[in-house]
Amino acid sequence: RDIEGKPLPATPGMQELLSKKSSLRLGRYVDAVFPALHVAAPWSESETIQLVFDFQTVSEKSQLGPIKAVRDTTLVHVEADEWGPWKDHVRVIRTENYDCAKQDDKLARTIHAELDVPWFLQGIGPGQRDALLDKEAVADGKAKLTGKAHFLVHVPCSLRAAALQRENSAGLRAVVEFGHGLFFNRQEASDEFLLEMANDNGYIIMAMDWRGMSSYDLLVVVKTLMSKPSLFQAIRDNLIQGYANKLALQHFAKHGMLQMDWMKFGEESSPKKVIPPFNSQPPSSIFYGISQGGILGAGYTALSGPTKLIDRAVLGVPGTPFALIMSRSTDFAGYDAIMLLNFYTNRHVRIFLSFAQMLWDSCEGAGLLAPPQLEEFPRMLLQAGLGDPIVPTLAAEALTRALGGVILPNNPRQHIFDIPVQPAASGNSLGPKVTLSELLFKKENASLPLSDDYSGEAFGAGVHFCVRHDKVFIAQVEEFINTGRVLDVCENSGCVRESANCWEEDYDDDVGD
Repeated sequence: RDIEGKPLPATPGMQELLSKKSSLRLGRYVDAVFPALHVAAPWSESETIQLVFDFQTVSEKSQLGPIKAVRDTTLVHVEADEWGPWKDHVRVIRTENYDCAKQDDKLARTIHAELDVPWFLQGIGPGQRDALLDKEAVADGKAKLTGKAHFLVHVPCSLRAAALQRENSAGLRAVVEFGHGLFFNRQEASDEFLLEMANDNGYIIMAMDWRGMSSYDLLVVVKTLMSKPSLFQAIRDNLIQGYANKLALQHFAKHGMLQMDWMKFGEESSPKKVIPPFNSQPPSSIFYGISQGGILGAGYTALSGPTKLIDRAVLGVPGTPFALIMSRSTDFAGYDAIMLLNFYTNRHVRIFLSFAQMLWDSCEGAGLLAPPQLEEFPRMLLQAGLGDPIVPTLAAEALTRALGGVILPNNPRQHIFDIPVQPAASGNSLGPKVTLSELLFKKENASLPLSDDYSGEAFGAGVHFCVRHDKVFIAQVEEFINTGRVLDVCENSGCVRESANCWEEDYDDDVGD
């Protein structure tokens, strides 16, 4: 406004644009920009706007073209007649059988194996962690090489009993692919809470490393942060290859894994029998990722949508985008120290992370779900902890908005920007397509600093880990996996805890106010 309080006139350039009623540029503003502006500021009128501009930062083809091409080519490759049956492409490395007669044993068998996968990187083999995508192979839609990807499968004692037709034994409800945390590997699928859930409900657990962000990639990541930032593209490209590996594993799980000899059980003198399905229904295909597995899992699950390989997904302590999560996490201190060997100040670190995010966008929810998102994706259940210093609540909110998700009526927080409240499952309704459930840890949530400076107090990882171990959230996960129904487990303050001490025996007694 001018000194008299009157609105300033539009700039000459803006006036000229508004006068050209038939211009394509004005048409785009009228169709897209002005309506969006009016939603954000209902009092605004296009005739009184002084200056407006918009620009495209990246095209959908540039950002998502390579990863979608690798996805599509992978499935074309493994479904071709030339590929043949999966049994010819899977090799067992080691089988471990356990004694189900022991009270504490939940596992009947663990299979360590490898499978052939279409390969899109310029190098092949476990040492090629700094390889880039072969642009010609991606563009042509033809994998020039066949690589190998390792995986493991856990079969619980309850499914062994079902195969042997033991009394009071049920069948296979779901094949659950587990996504591990930051720089861990597939061995994290052996966590006690996961094995107990599998044994109680009849799940097969399978896991494969996040190629590009597993323990085997840590040296490449350190080199990238310390001295060679350009290697970040290799991290992104290895993640894309890792997604292709996982989609191949999912395809194998649906087309042959359950009929493999190493999935059958029998007494010494009798033929081996396959594991029967629960209630004669095909098992569900589930993805369950925690921490990094929830962050990357959002992108991976969204990418899988058109393939129909994954029915539902559970994302534990997830978020997006990675650049926001990293610099607001207690885990960031070590990586920040490494990057300051390469940069002068944290301002430079921030700029680098912003540039790196443009590569991350190809692999995580922030990019794969960016409008215009025309591909369907599976139903998802997100579980977060209020007071988590590792993946901030802000990032879980951002992911929920990207997914078009909601919260339930009894969630500890009821007013989250642009995240509506919808009812849980009831009657014939399974509940929302995407749901964010939160656990409030009073002590930890109250002690979070307003800035990202955690130096004044000791901030542990309790909240981050207690979310997956909490019996109320486990019950919500089990119901979602078993039936697809989303339960509102937060009734009567059921999602409020005094503190994150889930390793103590009396933790389960601390429910509500």
